[in-house]
Amino acid sequence: MAHDVSRRRFTLTASAALAAAAVGGPLAMARGRTDRRVVCYTSADSVYARVVFAAFTRATGIRVEAVMDTEATKTTGLVQRLLNERDAPDLRTRCDVWWSSEPFGTIRLARAGVLDETAAPRAEEHMKPHGGWPAHLRAPDRTWYGFGSRARVFVYNTKFVEATDAPRTPGALLRPAFRGRVAIARPQFGTTRGHFAALVQQFGTEAFERWLAALKAHGVRVVDGNAAVVAAVARGECRVGLTDTDDVFAGQREKWPVDLSWERKDPRGPQPGDPDVPAEADLPGMGSMLIPGTVALARGGANRAEAVELVEFLLSPQAQRTLAETDSRNMPVDPALREEFGAFAAPEPAQVDLHAVAENVDAAMAICSRVLG
Repeated sequence: MAHDVSRRRFTLTASAALAAAAVGGPLAMARGRTDRRVVCYTSADSVYARVVFAAFTRATGIRVEAVMDTEATKTTGLVQRLLNERDAPDLRTRCDVWWSSEPFGTIRLARAGVLDETAAPRAEEHMKPHGGWPAHLRAPDRTWYGFGSRARVFVYNTKFVEATDAPRTPGALLRPAFRGRVAIARPQFGTTRGHFAALVQQFGTEAFERWLAALKAHGVRVVDGNAAVVAAVARGECRVGLTDTDDVFAGQREKWPVDLSWERKDPRGPQPGDPDVPAEADLPGMGSMLIPGTVALARGGANRAEAVELVEFLLSPQAQRTLAETDSRNMPVDPALREEFGAFAAPEPAQVDLHAVAENVDAAMAICSRVLG
């Protein structure tokens, strides 16, 4: 079952028009601005990113030169590339804008001095009547903005699992009915990396390691990327898995027999845990973890004026709407758009401090290497 570009078809009424407005299109030539360009490194899914870039070029005449990541090394590959280019400037492609599909690589780049202070006055002005840009989506050092959130969810095969039996806590993946039928993406890459760091931050290293060791003994299958998780579940090789909302929506677009269940908030208390899960390895729910995209200016970029324009565009209601209307269904920051697309929102979002989670990435990855290899 294919799970590459075909799973990423977008559902925009104006998609054909946007695609026709490719980089360097007629409008750009009409404005005589085809010499203007901006280099953007992005881990956003290419089919969605190209739609946004085409709309940006249409609106501004600025050509986008995109450097993209692979599904298997989401974000991590480009983060390392930027770090390498910082240490060897003669090799750099001269990135202007960093657009990540998650925040933790961005936080790492900011701490490494790769990102510049990033300001988007028009976006800030638009949000002023609503109390400004949400504090949890703005770096304390002003190096990045967050926008367009997805969520971490459980995916299940609707032919084999009833909605009422779908897992809603990490511990529920250890039920006997799912033995040898659980899929996760390789945790060293992509959103699984941040999700596992959040579990460490929430429940501690010992509880996380007991759960992960139990999951390995349970026969968990580790695959290359969240899209591969959904594909394995859709094929019936696995019954359930951990993935992102956009990957489930893309699978449903292909008529695959998959659906999602949201992680519930289930703080450990006097109530008993899942009776089918070993108590010593159980992990309760923390709510569905939201994964915002992030955008920032790269330090030393050669096309600063054009880079600022791209940052403003990505944070604009127009781009937020575009991303919400694709199969990714990214949840907008703009309040009016959030209300319009509220059906995609997590019913019980986890309350996590992104920077505190970032502090636990290394610990989580050390446990993953020790347990999973």
